[in-house]
Amino acid sequence: MVTKGSVLVVDDEINLCRILGAKLAKSGYDVVAVHDGLQAVEKVRESDFDVVLLDLILPKMDGLTALGRIRVMRASLPVIVMTACESADALEQARAHGVSAYVNKPFDLDSLVNLVACTAQARIAGIDRKLPESTILFGQGQAITVEIQNGHGAKIYSSCICAKNDRTLSVEAPREDGGVLCVPPRTSVRVALAGSDAHYSFLSHVVDSSSDIEQVLVLDKPRVIYRAQRREHPRTEISVPLKYARVADEDELYRGGHTQDISLGGACIIVSEEVLPGEMLQVEIRPKSTKDTLFLVAQVMRAKRNAASEDPDFILGCKFATPDERIRKLLGS
Repeated sequence: MVTKGSVLVVDDEINLCRILGAKLAKSGYDVVAVHDGLQAVEKVRESDFDVVLLDLILPKMDGLTALGRIRVMRASLPVIVMTACESADALEQARAHGVSAYVNKPFDLDSLVNLVACTAQARIAGIDRKLPESTILFGQGQAITVEIQNGHGAKIYSSCICAKNDRTLSVEAPREDGGVLCVPPRTSVRVALAGSDAHYSFLSHVVDSSSDIEQVLVLDKPRVIYRAQRREHPRTEISVPLKYARVADEDELYRGGHTQDISLGGACIIVSEEVLPGEMLQVEIRPKSTKDTLFLVAQVMRAKRNAASEDPDFILGCKFATPDERIRKLLGS
C-alpha cells in the first residue's frame, strides 16, 4: 500500500504515542514513536521524515533543545509542537525555530491528523505555511458540564473552568440544593464543553476537592480529547417562534422560545429556562401558520447562558432525532 508519508511522534507518554500512532497509521502514514529528546534527534539523523510531532516536556533532552538540534540537521523539516505547557516564552522559542504549528494538549485527534496532512502536503508543494494560533480547548471561565458518575445514577451539573496547569484542570464545584456537592477524590466524571466548531467530551477523575471559599474540583487533565459531535449540515440564521416540552415531563408543559439558527439536522434555540445537555425535547416550530408547524424530537447537545441578552435566557444546541424534510422549505432550499 502506498503511504501518505512518514511521521515521527516524540512524547514521553507511551499511551498517547500508541493512540496517535494508531490514528495516523489508519490514515495512511508510516509512524515511528520515541519517548525522549535524545531519541528524537537520533531518529531524525537516521531517517528522512515528512513531519515530526514533538512534545516540549521530555526526559534526557527537553523538546526545545531537541528542536534546535533537529534544525541544524534538517532546516526545512516540518515540526508540529504539541504540549501541555502553555508558556508564552516556550511558544516564542518554538516560533524562532520555525515550527509549522503549535498545538496545546488536549487536542482533537481528527484535527491533528488533518493538520499533519496539510503540513505534509505544503512541504511537497513547497509552500511556506504560516504558523497557526495555539489551539486551546480549555479557557479560564469557559462554561462546561460535569457529569458525576458515582454509582448512584449519573447527574449533570453546570460548571466552568477556574484554572489549569500542565497536569490538572480545576473546575467550579457542582452545587445542589443551594450548597456545594461533596465529590470525593477518585470519583469518575465526564466533562463536556462546546468548542468553536464542535462539541467535545472526555472522561476523567477527581484528584482533589478544595474546601476553601471558592470550592473547586481538581480533575486529571486529559492529553487527548475526542470530538463528540460534528455539525453535518450548515446552519442558517433564522428566528422562528417555537414551543417545547421535556419528553420526560408527564404533564407536557410547553414553554415558549425561538430559533437562533437552524439546519436539516438540528438548531440553536433560545429559551428562558436552563435545560441540561442530554435532555430530550418535543419541539413545535411554527414559521407561519398551524398547517406549517414542524413537530420534532430534539436532544440537547450543549447549553449556555445567552450573554447577549439582558434577560436570563439560555442557548441550547439541539440535534434532531427525527428530522423533517419540510425544514428545506423553511430554509428556502
